[in-house]
Amino acid sequence: MILSDAYLLVFHGSRDSRTQTAALNLRNVLIAKKQHNNILTQQNYLEKNHNSIELKSTPFNTSSFPPLIEIAALELADLSLSESLIKFAHQVSARGLKRIKVIPLFLSPGVHVQSDIPTEIDLANKEIADRVTVELSPYLGKYSEIVTLLTQQFEDLSAKTRILIAHGSRLLAVAEYYQRLGTQLDVDVAYWSTMPRFTEQIETRIAAGSQKIALLPYFLFPGKITTAIALEVSILQQKYPHVELCLGKPLGSTPAIAELIAQLA
Repeated sequence: MILSDAYLLVFHGSRDSRTQTAALNLRNVLIAKKQHNNILTQQNYLEKNHNSIELKSTPFNTSSFPPLIEIAALELADLSLSESLIKFAHQVSARGLKRIKVIPLFLSPGVHVQSDIPTEIDLANKEIADRVTVELSPYLGKYSEIVTLLTQQFEDLSAKTRILIAHGSRLLAVAEYYQRLGTQLDVDVAYWSTMPRFTEQIETRIAAGSQKIALLPYFLFPGKITTAIALEVSILQQKYPHVELCLGKPLGSTPAIAELIAQLA
């Protein structure tokens, strides 16, 4: 079966090579997953219909191209997002596909999600609208399955006191998003760039008597900020040796995230 859509995964972009590598890894995991799902779909179709159709007439093509999935950075890249989208549209059109689904790999509804990405899509559409349709999917953090993933990560850290560490934003929509997420997870939410800062929240919890604290960075990929968070946690751990600070990892380019993106697509 030849997919009718192409997919562009949009991440923030970073000068840290780990971020670019993680984004590429996620793309590759998603391609492998979609290829596997396509094979299963073909097999199921043939099994259900082998008595009513001849194999040569089946609409499935087991030698079809791999799914057309690419990544693009919103910032800190050689090409702007609109330029990357135009370049990708040429590939999509050459493949005979008619639609690109843009999937923002962002965890909260900040300026990038609300304004920057739609603006870049509008710019690209001036050149590609006659060849392909661009459809903007919801951002990654909007889906309820994120709560399930985060819940599992907190459980793996095995601590009653739990703090979700987010980037932070002065936008009301972002603050409300984190407030809802914290309520759904039944955890405290603290921030890297705004108040309350995560270090202050940790010390507040220690002062209240917590002996073990689970800390989960709400970031998709590792980078300079997650490294800086780890350093500050390490300093606090030395300051409070009687308390166990359990720092988790970013969501990462895992099969679970690939599954969530596949559902978005």
